[in-house]
Amino acid sequence: MKKVILFAACASLMASSAVAQMSLVKDVAKLASSSKVEDLQTALDKIQPALTNPETKNDAQAWFVAGKAAFGIYDKMFASKSLGQQVDAALMENVLTKGFDYLQKALPLDSVKETNKDGSFKLDKNGQPKIKTKFSKDIIPMLTGHITDIATIGNDALGTENWATAASAFGKYADIASSAFAKEQGIMVADSIMGQVRFFQGYSQYNLKEFLNAYDSFSKARKLGYTDNNIVEFTTSSLANHVQSFIDKQDYASANAFVDNALAGEQNNATLFDIKGFVTELQSGVDAALPFYKKATQLDNNYANGFFDAGRCLYLQANQIIEDNPTATNAQLKDKLVPIYNEAKPFLERTLAIDPNNTKAKQVLDDINYKLELMGVK
Repeated sequence: MKKVILFAACASLMASSAVAQMSLVKDVAKLASSSKVEDLQTALDKIQPALTNPETKNDAQAWFVAGKAAFGIYDKMFASKSLGQQVDAALMENVLTKGFDYLQKALPLDSVKETNKDGSFKLDKNGQPKIKTKFSKDIIPMLTGHITDIATIGNDALGTENWATAASAFGKYADIASSAFAKEQGIMVADSIMGQVRFFQGYSQYNLKEFLNAYDSFSKARKLGYTDNNIVEFTTSSLANHVQSFIDKQDYASANAFVDNALAGEQNNATLFDIKGFVTELQSGVDAALPFYKKATQLDNNYANGFFDAGRCLYLQANQIIEDNPTATNAQLKDKLVPIYNEAKPFLERTLAIDPNNTKAKQVLDDINYKLELMGVK
Protein backbone atom coordinates (compact mmCIF):
# COMPACT_ATOMS: atom_id res chain seq x y z
CA MET A 1 0.00 0.00 0.00
CA LYS A 2 2.82 2.34 0.86
CA LYS A 3 4.40 1.75 -2.53
CA VAL A 4 1.19 2.77 -4.27
CA ILE A 5 0.93 5.93 -2.21
CA LEU A 6 4.59 6.73 -2.82
CA PHE A 7 4.22 6.24 -6.57
CA ALA A 8 1.12 8.43 -6.60
CA ALA A 9 3.00 11.12 -4.74
CA CYS A 10 5.91 10.99 -7.19
CA ALA A 11 3.55 11.11 -10.15
CA SER A 12 1.82 14.10 -8.62
CA LEU A 13 5.11 15.90 -8.13
CA MET A 14 6.17 15.16 -11.73
CA ALA A 15 2.87 16.43 -13.07
CA SER A 16 3.16 19.51 -10.91
CA SER A 17 6.70 20.14 -12.19
CA ALA A 18 5.60 19.82 -15.80
CA VAL A 19 2.69 22.20 -15.28
CA ALA A 20 5.00 24.68 -13.57
CA GLN A 21 7.50 24.60 -16.42
CA MET A 22 4.84 25.04 -19.10
CA SER A 23 3.36 27.87 -17.08
CA LEU A 24 6.80 29.49 -16.98
CA VAL A 25 7.12 29.25 -20.76
CA LYS A 26 3.70 30.82 -21.30
CA ASP A 27 4.43 33.64 -18.85
CA VAL A 28 7.77 34.42 -20.45
CA ALA A 29 6.17 34.29 -23.91
CA LYS A 30 4.14 37.38 -23.00
CA LEU A 31 7.27 39.18 -21.81
CA ALA A 32 9.11 38.27 -25.01
CA SER A 33 6.56 40.31 -26.99
CA SER A 34 7.54 43.52 -25.20
CA SER A 35 9.01 46.47 -27.05
CA LYS A 36 11.47 47.22 -24.23
CA VAL A 37 15.00 45.82 -24.26
CA GLU A 38 14.88 45.38 -20.49
CA ASP A 39 11.78 43.19 -20.71
CA LEU A 40 13.27 41.17 -23.56
CA GLN A 41 16.47 40.60 -21.61
CA THR A 42 14.42 39.51 -18.60
CA ALA A 43 12.48 37.11 -20.80
CA LEU A 44 15.70 35.69 -22.23
CA ASP A 45 17.09 35.15 -18.74
CA LYS A 46 13.90 33.61 -17.36
CA ILE A 47 13.46 31.15 -20.22
CA GLN A 48 16.92 29.59 -19.81
CA PRO A 49 15.89 26.93 -17.22
CA ALA A 50 13.13 25.74 -19.55
CA LEU A 51 15.71 24.98 -22.24
CA THR A 52 17.36 22.33 -20.08
CA ASN A 53 14.47 21.17 -17.89
CA PRO A 54 13.36 17.63 -18.91
CA GLU A 55 9.73 18.78 -19.05
CA THR A 56 10.30 21.53 -21.61
CA LYS A 57 13.68 21.05 -23.30
CA ASN A 58 11.94 19.45 -26.30
CA ASP A 59 9.12 21.95 -26.40
CA ALA A 60 9.12 24.13 -29.52
CA GLN A 61 7.56 27.08 -27.72
CA ALA A 62 10.36 27.29 -25.16
CA TRP A 63 13.00 27.60 -27.89
CA PHE A 64 10.79 29.91 -29.95
CA VAL A 65 10.35 32.26 -26.99
CA ALA A 66 14.12 32.31 -26.40
CA GLY A 67 14.81 33.05 -30.06
CA LYS A 68 12.13 35.71 -30.25
CA ALA A 69 13.54 37.48 -27.20
CA ALA A 70 17.11 37.30 -28.49
CA PHE A 71 16.19 38.63 -31.94
CA GLY A 72 14.04 41.29 -30.29
CA ILE A 73 17.03 42.57 -28.33
CA TYR A 74 19.17 42.56 -31.47
CA ASP A 75 16.57 44.43 -33.49
CA LYS A 76 16.18 47.13 -30.83
CA MET A 77 19.94 47.58 -30.56
CA PHE A 78 20.31 47.64 -34.34
CA ALA A 79 17.72 50.40 -34.53
CA SER A 80 19.60 52.40 -31.89
CA LYS A 81 22.87 51.90 -33.74
CA SER A 82 21.26 53.08 -36.98
CA LEU A 83 20.35 56.32 -35.20
CA GLY A 84 23.98 56.85 -34.24
CA GLN A 85 23.60 55.76 -30.64
CA GLN A 86 26.26 53.78 -28.80
CA VAL A 87 25.48 50.07 -28.42
CA ASP A 88 27.23 47.02 -26.98
CA ALA A 89 28.58 45.36 -30.14
CA ALA A 90 29.55 42.18 -28.31
CA LEU A 91 26.03 41.84 -26.90
CA MET A 92 24.51 42.41 -30.34
CA GLU A 93 26.67 39.64 -31.78
CA ASN A 94 25.84 37.32 -28.90
CA VAL A 95 22.05 37.70 -29.00
CA LEU A 96 21.95 37.42 -32.79
CA THR A 97 23.99 34.22 -32.74
CA LYS A 98 21.95 32.81 -29.85
CA GLY A 99 18.75 33.77 -31.65
CA PHE A 100 19.73 31.63 -34.61
CA ASP A 101 20.68 28.75 -32.31
CA TYR A 102 17.36 28.90 -30.47
CA LEU A 103 15.14 29.19 -33.54
CA GLN A 104 17.03 26.52 -35.47
CA LYS A 105 16.38 24.26 -32.50
CA ALA A 106 12.70 25.25 -32.36
CA LEU A 107 11.95 24.66 -36.04
CA PRO A 108 12.25 20.85 -36.16
CA LEU A 109 10.55 20.55 -32.76
CA ASP A 110 7.59 22.49 -34.13
CA SER A 111 7.11 20.04 -37.00
CA VAL A 112 4.93 17.30 -35.54
CA LYS A 113 3.34 14.48 -37.56
CA GLU A 114 -0.45 14.46 -37.24
CA THR A 115 -2.01 11.24 -35.98
CA ASN A 116 -5.38 9.53 -36.24
CA LYS A 117 -7.29 8.27 -33.21
CA ASP A 118 -5.69 4.84 -33.58
CA GLY A 119 -2.20 6.36 -33.44
CA SER A 120 -1.41 6.01 -37.14
CA PHE A 121 -0.13 8.99 -39.12
CA LYS A 122 -2.46 11.12 -41.20
CA LEU A 123 -1.31 11.16 -44.82
CA ASP A 124 -1.45 13.86 -47.48
CA LYS A 125 -2.42 13.29 -51.11
CA ASN A 126 1.13 12.09 -51.86
CA GLY A 127 1.01 9.49 -49.12
CA GLN A 128 3.38 11.44 -46.87
CA PRO A 129 2.65 12.13 -43.18
CA LYS A 130 0.87 15.44 -42.62
CA ILE A 131 2.93 17.90 -40.60
CA LYS A 132 1.34 20.17 -38.04
CA THR A 133 3.15 23.35 -36.99
CA LYS A 134 2.32 26.19 -34.63
CA PHE A 135 5.29 28.55 -34.51
CA SER A 136 7.01 27.89 -37.83
CA LYS A 137 5.09 30.64 -39.60
CA ASP A 138 6.85 33.09 -37.26
CA ILE A 139 10.18 31.28 -36.95
CA ILE A 140 10.93 31.12 -40.68
CA PRO A 141 10.56 34.87 -41.38
CA MET A 142 12.71 35.60 -38.33
CA LEU A 143 15.50 33.35 -39.57
CA THR A 144 15.43 34.48 -43.19
CA GLY A 145 15.04 38.11 -42.17
CA HIS A 146 18.31 38.05 -40.24
CA ILE A 147 20.62 36.18 -42.63
CA THR A 148 22.20 39.43 -43.87
CA ASP A 149 22.90 40.37 -40.26
CA ILE A 150 24.61 37.06 -39.50
CA ALA A 151 26.68 37.38 -42.69
CA THR A 152 27.88 40.78 -41.45
CA ILE A 153 28.87 39.20 -38.14
CA GLY A 154 30.85 36.60 -40.09
CA ASN A 155 32.65 39.20 -42.20
CA ASP A 156 33.56 41.26 -39.13
CA ALA A 157 34.83 38.17 -37.28
CA LEU A 158 36.87 37.12 -40.32
CA GLY A 159 38.54 40.52 -40.35
CA THR A 160 39.50 40.25 -36.69
CA GLU A 161 40.48 36.57 -37.01
CA ASN A 162 37.79 35.53 -34.55
CA TRP A 163 37.63 32.15 -36.22
CA ALA A 164 35.00 30.52 -34.00
CA THR A 165 32.49 33.32 -34.51
CA ALA A 166 33.24 33.51 -38.23
CA ALA A 167 32.79 29.76 -38.74
CA SER A 168 29.52 29.77 -36.81
CA ALA A 169 28.14 32.86 -38.58
CA PHE A 170 28.99 31.75 -42.12
CA GLY A 171 27.60 28.30 -41.40
CA LYS A 172 24.31 29.73 -40.16
CA TYR A 173 24.01 31.98 -43.19
CA ALA A 174 24.68 29.14 -45.64
CA ASP A 175 22.37 26.68 -43.89
CA ILE A 176 19.45 29.11 -43.75
CA ALA A 177 19.96 30.64 -47.20
CA SER A 178 20.11 27.21 -48.86
CA SER A 179 17.13 25.79 -46.98
CA ALA A 180 13.91 24.77 -48.68
CA PHE A 181 11.87 27.23 -46.63
CA ALA A 182 14.13 30.12 -47.67
CA LYS A 183 13.60 29.24 -51.32
CA GLU A 184 9.85 29.08 -50.71
CA GLN A 185 10.08 32.65 -49.47
CA GLY A 186 11.85 33.71 -52.65
CA ILE A 187 15.33 33.96 -51.18
CA MET A 188 17.76 32.89 -53.87
CA VAL A 189 21.50 33.16 -53.30
CA ALA A 190 23.76 32.65 -56.32
CA ASP A 191 26.09 29.66 -56.24
CA SER A 192 29.05 32.02 -56.58
CA ILE A 193 28.08 33.78 -53.35
CA MET A 194 27.22 30.59 -51.51
CA GLY A 195 30.51 29.03 -52.61
CA GLN A 196 32.41 31.99 -51.21
CA VAL A 197 30.51 31.76 -47.92
CA ARG A 198 31.26 28.05 -47.61
CA PHE A 199 34.94 28.73 -48.36
CA PHE A 200 35.18 31.30 -45.58
CA GLN A 201 33.38 28.92 -43.24
CA GLY A 202 35.94 26.24 -44.09
CA TYR A 203 38.85 28.68 -43.83
CA SER A 204 37.73 29.66 -40.33
CA GLN A 205 37.34 26.00 -39.33
CA TYR A 206 40.78 25.25 -40.79
CA ASN A 207 42.31 27.91 -38.56
CA LEU A 208 40.50 26.34 -35.61
CA LYS A 209 42.11 23.00 -36.61
CA GLU A 210 38.63 21.53 -37.11
CA PHE A 211 39.91 19.74 -40.17
CA LEU A 212 36.99 17.40 -40.79
CA ASN A 213 34.51 20.29 -40.67
CA ALA A 214 36.82 22.36 -42.86
CA TYR A 215 37.06 19.54 -45.40
CA ASP A 216 33.26 19.32 -45.51
CA SER A 217 32.88 23.10 -46.01
CA PHE A 218 35.58 23.30 -48.68
CA SER A 219 34.01 20.35 -50.50
CA LYS A 220 30.62 22.11 -50.49
CA ALA A 221 32.25 25.27 -51.84
CA ARG A 222 33.91 23.39 -54.68
CA LYS A 223 30.66 21.67 -55.62
CA LEU A 224 29.20 25.15 -55.99
CA GLY A 225 31.96 26.01 -58.46
CA TYR A 226 34.26 27.95 -56.14
CA THR A 227 37.90 27.83 -57.33
CA ASP A 228 39.66 30.81 -55.70
CA ASN A 229 42.05 31.14 -52.75
CA ASN A 230 43.88 27.83 -53.31
CA ILE A 231 40.78 25.92 -52.28
CA VAL A 232 42.03 22.63 -53.74
CA GLU A 233 45.13 22.82 -51.54
CA PHE A 234 43.06 23.74 -48.49
CA THR A 235 40.70 20.85 -49.15
CA THR A 236 43.41 18.24 -49.44
CA SER A 237 45.38 19.72 -46.56
CA SER A 238 42.27 19.48 -44.38
CA LEU A 239 41.87 15.87 -45.39
CA ALA A 240 45.55 15.12 -44.77
CA ASN A 241 45.42 16.65 -41.30
CA HIS A 242 42.27 14.72 -40.45
CA VAL A 243 43.82 11.49 -41.72
CA GLN A 244 46.88 12.24 -39.58
CA SER A 245 44.64 12.13 -36.50
CA PHE A 246 43.83 8.49 -37.36
CA ILE A 247 47.45 7.69 -38.08
CA ASP A 248 48.53 9.12 -34.73
CA LYS A 249 46.27 6.49 -33.14
CA GLN A 250 47.46 3.84 -35.62
CA ASP A 251 43.86 3.51 -36.78
CA TYR A 252 44.76 2.71 -40.38
CA ALA A 253 41.37 1.18 -41.18
CA SER A 254 39.61 4.48 -40.47
CA ALA A 255 42.29 6.45 -42.30
CA ASN A 256 41.96 4.27 -45.39
CA ALA A 257 38.17 4.37 -45.28
CA PHE A 258 38.18 8.15 -45.11
CA VAL A 259 40.64 8.57 -47.97
CA ASP A 260 38.82 6.00 -50.11
CA ASN A 261 35.57 7.89 -49.59
CA ALA A 262 37.24 11.10 -50.70
CA LEU A 263 38.78 9.40 -53.73
CA ALA A 264 35.38 8.10 -54.79
CA GLY A 265 34.43 11.67 -55.61
CA GLU A 266 37.83 12.88 -56.86
CA GLN A 267 39.52 10.24 -58.97
CA ASN A 268 41.81 12.83 -60.58
CA ASN A 269 43.21 14.35 -57.38
CA ALA A 270 46.94 13.67 -57.23
CA THR A 271 47.25 14.75 -53.61
CA LEU A 272 44.59 12.27 -52.51
CA PHE A 273 46.49 9.43 -54.20
CA ASP A 274 49.67 10.60 -52.50
CA ILE A 275 47.87 10.57 -49.11
CA LYS A 276 46.51 7.10 -49.91
CA GLY A 277 50.08 6.01 -50.65
CA PHE A 278 51.30 7.45 -47.35
CA VAL A 279 48.65 5.59 -45.32
CA THR A 280 49.31 2.38 -47.26
CA GLU A 281 53.05 2.70 -46.74
CA LEU A 282 52.65 2.99 -42.99
CA GLN A 283 50.29 0.05 -42.87
CA SER A 284 51.66 -2.31 -45.53
CA GLY A 285 55.07 -1.03 -46.65
CA VAL A 286 56.62 0.63 -49.69
CA ASP A 287 55.77 -2.08 -52.20
CA ALA A 288 52.04 -1.65 -51.59
CA ALA A 289 52.29 2.15 -51.52
CA LEU A 290 54.30 2.64 -54.71
CA PRO A 291 51.37 2.28 -57.18
CA PHE A 292 49.50 5.09 -55.44
CA TYR A 293 52.51 7.40 -55.54
CA LYS A 294 53.02 6.64 -59.23
CA LYS A 295 49.36 7.37 -59.89
CA ALA A 296 49.81 10.79 -58.29
CA THR A 297 52.65 11.59 -60.72
CA GLN A 298 50.51 10.49 -63.66
CA LEU A 299 47.70 12.81 -62.63
CA ASP A 300 49.85 15.88 -61.98
CA ASN A 301 53.21 16.37 -63.68
CA ASN A 302 53.98 19.27 -61.36
CA TYR A 303 53.19 17.59 -58.05
CA ALA A 304 56.63 17.40 -56.40
CA ASN A 305 55.53 15.35 -53.39
CA GLY A 306 54.20 12.58 -55.59
CA PHE A 307 57.42 12.35 -57.63
CA PHE A 308 59.60 12.38 -54.52
CA ASP A 309 57.52 9.69 -52.79
CA ALA A 310 57.67 7.46 -55.87
CA GLY A 311 61.44 7.87 -56.16
CA ARG A 312 61.92 7.45 -52.42
CA CYS A 313 59.96 4.18 -52.37
CA LEU A 314 62.02 2.74 -55.21
CA TYR A 315 65.18 3.78 -53.38
CA LEU A 316 63.92 2.04 -50.23
CA GLN A 317 63.14 -1.10 -52.24
CA ALA A 318 66.78 -1.16 -53.36
CA ASN A 319 67.98 -0.60 -49.80
CA GLN A 320 65.92 -3.57 -48.67
CA ILE A 321 67.63 -5.79 -51.24
CA ILE A 322 71.02 -4.66 -49.93
CA GLU A 323 69.97 -5.34 -46.32
CA ASP A 324 68.62 -8.79 -47.24
CA ASN A 325 71.93 -9.70 -48.87
CA PRO A 326 74.62 -8.45 -46.47
CA THR A 327 77.42 -10.62 -47.91
CA ALA A 328 76.68 -10.01 -51.59
CA THR A 329 79.17 -8.04 -53.67
CA ASN A 330 78.30 -5.05 -55.86
CA ALA A 331 78.67 -7.24 -58.91
CA GLN A 332 76.22 -9.79 -57.50
CA LEU A 333 73.64 -7.13 -56.68
CA LYS A 334 74.06 -5.15 -59.87
CA ASP A 335 71.36 -6.89 -61.93
CA LYS A 336 68.78 -6.34 -59.20
CA LEU A 337 69.69 -2.80 -58.15
CA VAL A 338 70.45 -1.04 -61.41
CA PRO A 339 66.93 -1.36 -62.90
CA ILE A 340 65.41 -0.03 -59.69
CA TYR A 341 67.84 2.91 -59.50
CA ASN A 342 67.25 3.72 -63.16
CA GLU A 343 63.53 3.77 -62.53
CA ALA A 344 63.90 5.94 -59.43
CA LYS A 345 66.18 8.59 -60.93
CA PRO A 346 63.61 10.27 -63.27
CA PHE A 347 61.17 10.65 -60.39
CA LEU A 348 63.80 12.34 -58.23
CA GLU A 349 65.10 14.48 -61.08
CA ARG A 350 61.54 15.66 -61.78
CA THR A 351 61.13 16.46 -58.08
CA LEU A 352 64.18 18.72 -58.19
CA ALA A 353 63.05 20.33 -61.43
CA ILE A 354 59.79 21.32 -59.71
CA ASP A 355 61.34 22.03 -56.30
CA PRO A 356 65.10 22.75 -56.53
CA ASN A 357 65.29 23.26 -52.77
CA ASN A 358 64.16 19.73 -51.91
CA THR A 359 67.30 18.64 -50.04
CA LYS A 360 65.96 15.16 -49.27
CA ALA A 361 65.42 14.43 -52.96
CA LYS A 362 68.94 15.65 -53.72
CA GLN A 363 70.43 13.44 -50.99
CA VAL A 364 68.64 10.35 -52.27
CA LEU A 365 69.58 11.09 -55.89
CA ASP A 366 73.24 11.68 -54.94
CA ASP A 367 73.32 8.36 -53.07
CA ILE A 368 71.84 6.52 -56.05
CA ASN A 369 74.44 8.03 -58.38
CA TYR A 370 77.17 7.12 -55.93
CA LYS A 371 76.04 3.47 -55.74
CA LEU A 372 75.68 3.25 -59.52
CA GLU A 373 79.25 4.50 -59.80
CA LEU A 374 80.41 1.82 -57.35
CA MET A 375 78.78 -0.77 -59.57
CA GLY A 376 80.52 0.66 -62.62
CA VAL A 377 77.39 2.26 -64.09
CA LYS A 378 77.61 5.82 -65.34
